[in-house]
Amino acid sequence: MRISEHGQILALTLATFVAGANEYVLAGTLDLVSKGLNVSVEATGQLITIYALVYGICVPIVVAMTSQIGRRKVLVAAMSIYAIASGLCFFVNDYWVFWGFRVLQALSGGVAVVSALSTAATVAGPASQGRAIATVIMGFTASLIVAVPAGREISLYLGWHAVFLVIGVLGVIAAVVQQFALPALPPAASVPLSQQVAMLKRPAIIGGLLVTMLWMAGYVVTYSYLTPYLADVQSVSGSAISIILLLFGIASLIGSRVGGANTDRFGYHKTLVASKMLQVLLLLMLALVASVVHQGATIVVAVILVLWSVAAWASGPSQQVRVASLDPNASGVLVGLNQSAMQLGIAAGTAMGGMITSDYGLNALPWFSALVVAMALLIMMALHKAPASHSHGSVH
Repeated sequence: MRISEHGQILALTLATFVAGANEYVLAGTLDLVSKGLNVSVEATGQLITIYALVYGICVPIVVAMTSQIGRRKVLVAAMSIYAIASGLCFFVNDYWVFWGFRVLQALSGGVAVVSALSTAATVAGPASQGRAIATVIMGFTASLIVAVPAGREISLYLGWHAVFLVIGVLGVIAAVVQQFALPALPPAASVPLSQQVAMLKRPAIIGGLLVTMLWMAGYVVTYSYLTPYLADVQSVSGSAISIILLLFGIASLIGSRVGGANTDRFGYHKTLVASKMLQVLLLLMLALVASVVHQGATIVVAVILVLWSVAAWASGPSQQVRVASLDPNASGVLVGLNQSAMQLGIAAGTAMGGMITSDYGLNALPWFSALVVAMALLIMMALHKAPASHSHGSVH
């Protein structure tokens, strides 16, 4: 039975949703997993670091190595490995064994996401591939909305191990759906690694990717440790944390839509300047609430976090456009490099957050987040004033 194009796109969206769950879920269960593994919150946070680091550096290599294999085969194999690695985490109680499974999850999950995006472009065809890719990316965004609060609720009632068993089961379902919903597809058109590395020799591109990395690092410095921060610093109750995480995720989706619309209307530079300035302001407000009010300010904290999420994710679409515009003839390569820069930012930000928590305490996180985002803003503005090698019209 032939599945419609719409059905195939939904099948690919399921793959990105499931693959995204493992990257985000630890942010909502950090305190519970650290107790279960009998290690510090800072050490547990590094499990997010290693996932993002492997994703950012190793996934492009694996994608290039598998570029001669049919995309459905790659996608089904990647989702199957991801499902097995996630399911086996149900039995893990040792930190380093869990660390190893995180590496396997990052490799397989990252390859699944990249394969799903390239497959969506082929399935949809040139006329509608933009909408198809946007839909598939929505699966990744939806995992942020659903996985973090749902993962915490599952962990509270069934134990933290159960979350990974659920992800494993979903991974099996996703692999089966890909096998039967997708047609046999030819290998993906790949960009040689040498060409991708050559792009990194250009100062404008390095600067653009550095802005992406710092923006994401500033976000995750606080976000990766948001659950213990809310509990220990802002005195938010356990039940309220799950609600705040859900609202935070929904706000990220709204932020992406707002950022995309504003990029089309005002251009990427104005959108990025406004969103980054707002991020810095809201992070400073979050820190001041903890210093002045101490407790009983759950609603105020929730409002600030929702607005911060909107502002942070409004940078996403405009930053993608900004990096792609650095060389319109190699926009595909640049978008891929930008994704790797985001993952490296997640790795750096989570590692930084762990060190800050250990040396200065959880209450210092928003201050440092604001500082890193401010650095991204200053570098971006300096690059914007520099002579440009290409003209891009109204997007500036």
